[in-house]
Amino acid sequence: MDNSTAARLELLIWLGLAGLAFALTFAFAGEAGTYAWGAASWPRAIILLMALFALLQYAARAPRAAREPQAPAPAAEIARSAAALLLPLGYVFLLPRTGFYLTTPVFVLLYLLLLGERRAAALIGVPLGILAAIVLVFTKLFYVALPTGNWPGFYELSNAFVELIR
Repeated sequence: MDNSTAARLELLIWLGLAGLAFALTFAFAGEAGTYAWGAASWPRAIILLMALFALLQYAARAPRAAREPQAPAPAAEIARSAAALLLPLGYVFLLPRTGFYLTTPVFVLLYLLLLGERRAAALIGVPLGILAAIVLVFTKLFYVALPTGNWPGFYELSNAFVELIR
């Protein structure tokens, strides 16, 4: 597969995922109390941004891909691409079971490693910074409970963390 075809295929995959996610929002698209735009408006906005960024990435990548000769994708690059797609699915699967407070920093750490980050300060600081920012915004500003998980051990650890930050 040449680079131009690979770029088009990647665009189609991202747009397909965005379309599927957008279609799923109709399951909860009803009114949301006093919120005029309904419960699906924020998810739809994020999904539309995802599609827009996919188009922008394709627009930036397509001219370069057309100029570059065909290069066979090494197995490591294919594995890395597969991990980039599967890691968020694993996160979504584990989140209700292991809880936000433990799963999110591990997810961010794994994604940083996948992206090639190797500096210890970034590998520690970025996940903890993201966790702190989200906890501050949702639990202190909006008073929204984040998932604590339901698997034994994870539930207790998450609740201990919640008690610690209160």
